[in-house]
Amino acid sequence: MLAGELPNNQVLEDLSLMFLGNCRLFSWHKAKPFLGSVGSQRMLYDKTIGHPTISKYPMASSYVQKFIKSWINQVEGEVLEEVYDSLSVALSQPSSQIGYKIYTFDGGAHYLATRETVAMCSKGTTGLQTWQACLAMCQWATENCHIFQNKKVLELGCGVGLLGGVISHMCDQVTLTDHHQSVLRAAQHTLDINNINNGNVSPLDWTRIGDVEDEVDVVVAADVVFDRTILPHLVKTIKNKLGSPTGRDKVAYVCSTIRNKDTYNTFIEEINDQGLAIDNLDVSGLKSVYFSGTDVIRLIKLRLTI
Repeated sequence: MLAGELPNNQVLEDLSLMFLGNCRLFSWHKAKPFLGSVGSQRMLYDKTIGHPTISKYPMASSYVQKFIKSWINQVEGEVLEEVYDSLSVALSQPSSQIGYKIYTFDGGAHYLATRETVAMCSKGTTGLQTWQACLAMCQWATENCHIFQNKKVLELGCGVGLLGGVISHMCDQVTLTDHHQSVLRAAQHTLDINNINNGNVSPLDWTRIGDVEDEVDVVVAADVVFDRTILPHLVKTIKNKLGSPTGRDKVAYVCSTIRNKDTYNTFIEEINDQGLAIDNLDVSGLKSVYFSGTDVIRLIKLRLTI
């Protein structure tokens, strides 16, 4: 960067989104131009630690502390005084792994806040934080919003409600379902704080096909393929939701992070065994500050065979 030249504004916006989304792998190499002078640090501060939304949606103190300490370690010269002040405030607060994350997938036209844990497992479930396949599917849905227009959407395994919340801006109605009560409460909280009036939350046990009787047009699910024992029930639930007098017009989209190839292959085998048609969709070109691209993501489209 030349002397007197301002750092790239788009980079600054991306860094802001990464911070608000609590990205584990914050791009400190991209932040380097903002960590030189006190003046450039203030630009980054106003978009991260000092962002006005933080007071309304407080972040997990453990994440904030780690972020600020990394900031201080990255600076070779004088550190902006407000950064030290923010660290003092963060250290004075009770340590918490639960806080708000703020996302946008359409360049800021819509922002959505969720309350999540930074722990991999909390309260006996992994559903209280957002995983990579969900982030990828949020981006894909945003870029393919026509699929959901004028549709009733059902989400399976909704977690904290990010995907359903994103799709709510595109569809007529969205129903977020899960089995774990703490997850359902988190999803309802997401609908409430984001003023989503065309969404609702409902319990759904995949082993009980009769749950959630409302007619739907599109079924979506993200990061639900991880336990082989539940895969037959998951596929039966999808097939049941697609089966109706107008079933051939219905579709399901399932996005997965491939953590274990054998588990995912078992899922595909179960789909074939139950007679659903599969289309593999290309998501290799998806770009977002929220996912690194190192995870293997698969998105499939399911429908009843004629």
